[in-house]
Amino acid sequence: MDFQVRCYLVPPERDAEALKKEIGRTAPGLLVVQVASSDAVRNQAFVELLAWQTVWASSSGSLLAKTPEMDLLLRLSGTSQISEAIKNTGARKGRRNVLILAGGRGQLGRLSRTLLAGASRVKSTPLSAEESARVERAALLGAARA
Repeated sequence: MDFQVRCYLVPPERDAEALKKEIGRTAPGLLVVQVASSDAVRNQAFVELLAWQTVWASSSGSLLAKTPEMDLLLRLSGTSQISEAIKNTGARKGRRNVLILAGGRGQLGRLSRTLLAGASRVKSTPLSAEESARVERAALLGAARA
């Protein structure tokens, strides 16, 4: 599958939710366009694993929520409760947030650099023990649902 995940750190002066909507309009074929608190996302590799869980769940009809975007937020938070996921990992106005994009390589490559101006890529590092546990917890959320 021609699939890629990119995470961008959005500075506090940019409205991450507005950026999310603009990218959704500019690149409507992306599988996931989500914004999360930078406290919840510090590692590109961690998000990639959760995004793959979301892609698999989407293709098998077993998303944790109605949309892949919310499924990913639930997995990031480690809960099946939407209100809890938004409270724990949702974007925060006036703070640094992370824009998460998932889709085909070509789609992501065509995104305008102007749209992403001021945003920097989140680094990919080996998973910490905490991140590994969160990936496992997210997989178990999906298993309990299947």
